[in-house]
Amino acid sequence: MDFANRAGILFLITLLVACETPGPKQSDNRTPSLPKAVEVQRPLSPAYLRLLDEGQQQLSAGKIAVAVATFERAQRIHADNARVYLALSQAYSKAGDRLASVAMAERGLLYCKDADRCRALRKLAGG
Repeated sequence: MDFANRAGILFLITLLVACETPGPKQSDNRTPSLPKAVEVQRPLSPAYLRLLDEGQQQLSAGKIAVAVATFERAQRIHADNARVYLALSQAYSKAGDRLASVAMAERGLLYCKDADRCRALRKLAGG
């Protein structure tokens, strides 16, 4: 091999090494720790509680459609509370709408914190 070929090959190798991008630093493999989630529970509004009571009275009186509408109003106030989903599930069950009853029970389980309420929701969800 002559000098020109060697010099050309050496030049290409130097170029390739210069173009190489450095890899990630290996200095710290620890995952940064995130702060623990803090669950803030807002108090239940009097309007919400009043609507739940009103809906239960309507349900007991056999006014199922009216009770569902009342519970849906309560749901708009506190959509993150399992109690309203239990009430809706029970109302839909009394109305004979099994699919809606199961759907409300399953959604209520997402927010459930009380053992008795969770048990009732699981029963309505079919599990």
